[in-house]
Amino acid sequence: MQHNKNGHNHSEQYCGFIGIIGRPNVGKSTLLNQLIGQKVSITAHKAQTTRNRILGIRTDQNTQIVFIDTPGIHRPDKLLNRKIVAYATETLRDTDLNLWIVEPLTANALIKDGPSVLNPEDQEILKMLSGKEKRTVLVLNKIDTIHQEQALVSIAKLDKIADFAEIVPVSALKSTNVEHLVETVKKYLSVHPFYFERHQVTDVSERFLASEFVREELFIRLQQEIPYSVAVIVEQFEDDPKCIKIACNIFVERNSQKGIIIGKKGAMLKSIGTAARKKIERLLGNKVHLALYVKVLKQWSHNAHHLRTLGLD
Repeated sequence: MQHNKNGHNHSEQYCGFIGIIGRPNVGKSTLLNQLIGQKVSITAHKAQTTRNRILGIRTDQNTQIVFIDTPGIHRPDKLLNRKIVAYATETLRDTDLNLWIVEPLTANALIKDGPSVLNPEDQEILKMLSGKEKRTVLVLNKIDTIHQEQALVSIAKLDKIADFAEIVPVSALKSTNVEHLVETVKKYLSVHPFYFERHQVTDVSERFLASEFVREELFIRLQQEIPYSVAVIVEQFEDDPKCIKIACNIFVERNSQKGIIIGKKGAMLKSIGTAARKKIERLLGNKVHLALYVKVLKQWSHNAHHLRTLGLD
């Protein structure tokens, strides 16, 4: 790949696909939303909310960065989770550069050396990145939660475990140093015409984002009760200038889960719908009528046929 370390030639366009990887809950989605400057990825405080590879696109004057948000890498058990991890591994093969997001090292880790400073899941990711370290920028996130001293020691330790392209400390939540990260990424782009229109911030449809916002509200409100046994499929999306009509089916695996989502006298479903509708209205800049229906599809997350039916294949 042609790197232009001294700044780009302004008459040419530069592009690249950048993978965002990390274990669940390290702040990947929050960072992606900051890098794009708009909400395109789910940020519920619950591990494993990202299922699909969402592209976030950032276009500046002569650069276009296409971010691919891989699902959080974890130890897979059921079929859906195995597919999620396979997806993430596949993504890493096709990118021009990867951003590996890690959290500050714990006090316990700071007294160790080598890969053992990482927790077991991060050690697995390090193995996956083997041979790709020079194409990986290590991003130390959540620096707002630690002292500067701890951040410097963390960086020094991480610097010794592999030959990374660079290490950049950020706080995605406070957007500290995010612009510096963008400038760092730009150095690794190649000369190529833009892949997407200048105004596009994601390649996924408004229909898909509507289903993601409903799913996000389910995660926020139901925390432990209905972890991953929920899928949201948009059945209707009518684009009317006055009011966009959207109807979604929420699929769960058991009748008891259906009861929890609907709640007492339908109160839970109503609050999920109201919050999701407001987010969709902000995204689309239009009034939205959102109807939600809860349906039981037994064992869908273990069943390949059901996964296909739900478009999660």
